[in-house]
Amino acid sequence: MENSYGLSDLLSLKRVDAFTFIGKNYKTFWKRVYGGQVLAQSLHAANQTITNERFVHSLHGYFILAGNIEVPIEFKVENLRDGRSFNTRRVTAYQKGKAIFVLSASFQIDENGLDQYERSPASCKPESLKSDIELLKQAKAIPTQIKKYLLSRHPFAFEFRPEIDYDKSIDYKSTRNIWFRLKNKTKLCRNQQCEFLAYAVDYDLLIMSVISHFYDKYNDPVQTASLDHAMWFHRKFDVNEWLMYSMRSPNISGSRCLGTGYIYDRKGLLVATVVQEGLARILK
Repeated sequence: MENSYGLSDLLSLKRVDAFTFIGKNYKTFWKRVYGGQVLAQSLHAANQTITNERFVHSLHGYFILAGNIEVPIEFKVENLRDGRSFNTRRVTAYQKGKAIFVLSASFQIDENGLDQYERSPASCKPESLKSDIELLKQAKAIPTQIKKYLLSRHPFAFEFRPEIDYDKSIDYKSTRNIWFRLKNKTKLCRNQQCEFLAYAVDYDLLIMSVISHFYDKYNDPVQTASLDHAMWFHRKFDVNEWLMYSMRSPNISGSRCLGTGYIYDRKGLLVATVVQEGLARILK
C-alpha cells in the first residue's frame, strides 16, 4: 500500500446486493489479513447502507479468526435500527463461509450540545521529527527480527513521526506520542475519513503494548494477535493533515494486553479515542 490511492482501492468493495459486499486483501509479509484492513472494510460496508447525513460515532469489533490473504472477504451487513437520530449496523466478514470478524457500528446526525475535552499532549512539531522507519532502523534496543516484522507491517499509505525514538520509549510505562498523516493528499468524504483512520490506528497499538516484554523478561517468544477493537469518533478531522496519536498500555494479564489511544488534531482537539485488547501469550 504505497499511497492513499492504493488504500482507496483496497477499501472500495464490490457490491453484490443491498447488504452484501466483496473485498480484496493487501498481501502482507506475515501472510494474514491486516486487522486494520478488515476493520476499515467492514466500516466501509456499513457506510454504504447509511444515508449521507448520518456519520459513524462509534464502532466495536471482534477478531474471530485469522484472515487468509489469498481468499476474498465477503461482508454481510445487518440493519439493526434506523431511528430519528441514530442508526445501528452489524457487519460480519466471512471467508469460505466462516466468520472471521464482526463489527457493530452506530451512526448519528450532527447535533449541537456541550463541549469539553482534554488537550493534546504533543510537545513537538511533526515537521521537526524523523520518520518511524528511520528511527526503527537506528534503534539499538529492538532485536533485528522484531525490526524486520515492524517494518514489514507498516501501512505505507501513511507516514508516522514519533516524538521520542524507540530506545527511549521502550518501557511499557511510557506514553508513546506519534504524529501521522496520509503521504499524498486525497479528497475524502467524512465517513471515508473514519475508514482511513480505522485502518491507520491498528498499526502500532498492540505492538506498543508488548514490545518491552519481547526480549527483556522472557526468553520465549510472545504470540500476539488482535482480539477486539473499539473506536469513538468525537469531532471532524482530516487524515491529510497531521494528527497526533497518543498511546499507552495500562495492563497486561491473562495472556492479554490492553492498549488505549487518543487522536488529536493539529489544534490540540481530541477527535477520536481507540481501545484495543490483544493476545500476549508466551510460547514455550
